[in-house]
Amino acid sequence: AAASPAPVKIGFLCDCTGPLASGYIVAPPAYEAWADVVNASGGINGHKVEVIVKDDLSSPTTSTADVKQLIQEGVVALVDDTNNDVAWAAFAQSQHVPVIGGGAISSTFLTSPDFFSAEQTEDNFTVAQAEVAKKFGAKTLGLLYCAEAPTCQQLVPLLKTVSTKLGLDVAYVAEISAAQPSYAAECLAAKQAGVDALLIGEGLLTVETVATACVQQGFNPFDVVGDGAVGVKFTSTPGLDTRAIGFETDIPFFVKTTPGTRAMYAAFKKYAPSMLKSPSFGEESATNYISGLLFGAAAKAGKAGLHGPITSAQLLSGLHSLKGATLGGMAPPLTFKAGQPRTPPGGER
Repeated sequence: AAASPAPVKIGFLCDCTGPLASGYIVAPPAYEAWADVVNASGGINGHKVEVIVKDDLSSPTTSTADVKQLIQEGVVALVDDTNNDVAWAAFAQSQHVPVIGGGAISSTFLTSPDFFSAEQTEDNFTVAQAEVAKKFGAKTLGLLYCAEAPTCQQLVPLLKTVSTKLGLDVAYVAEISAAQPSYAAECLAAKQAGVDALLIGEGLLTVETVATACVQQGFNPFDVVGDGAVGVKFTSTPGLDTRAIGFETDIPFFVKTTPGTRAMYAAFKKYAPSMLKSPSFGEESATNYISGLLFGAAAKAGKAGLHGPITSAQLLSGLHSLKGATLGGMAPPLTFKAGQPRTPPGGER
């Protein structure tokens, strides 16, 4: 009998332990649910998908070591669900291993031609924060950003630039940590500054704690939160239950009415039912499932594995051929060009 085609290995890097882990821990099971669906239908051109998950413990050093080990083990692509990609981006590029999706929104996806985001990127993240606040009538913004990841601080100048163009005032900015015993001081300072929309860039559980703390201080602004920090408990958390404004970088995780989201929820219910019951279930789950869809689209477009093993080169070829791909309505239009960082929709940064 003919031997089965070799499996295709994908390396999944996750900040699943550490101060921001509350949002990230649902990422691996969501991606693995996509892989399970693919494998149940015969794999990619007969090649079963093997997902190798590495928890980098929120450490750049560990993250780099994990990437090197994964590449030695023969992965053809990496999934970036960390805040440490700057530490290993150059190495991955030197090995010609593409980074295809994940929940990271770091600037690496704007600067490296081998990082392929399945979602909107950081430059559009701040635009969304300011525009959605303005649509709800906010005029004065406050920003609390995470101390744990350089990505969070990178948002500050971008937000100020966008806010000025929109006629908004950024009146209060502070760095916070998931390890803080209290956020009362920041809430009171934002209240004193006249903030009517508070942008919170932290881990999922910390966002919920901050919102509750502000309500306890008699401060109940609009809480503007996006990406992997949006979760199912918002509807019952004081401050978020009636005053949360969410924006997402892919289709919102709670949408269940489109063909793509119905398929996603069917995969979650069958292969990751415990994830659906997790208090951390939220946008990070959707984003990583969609990252799997991007891998599948790249493999299909690159005719990967038709005549031998699936290779990184085939995936790169497939990615570079995608023009405005929405992955069945699950993602913003995705276009990638060889040798160039990701071009957002409209071509503007």
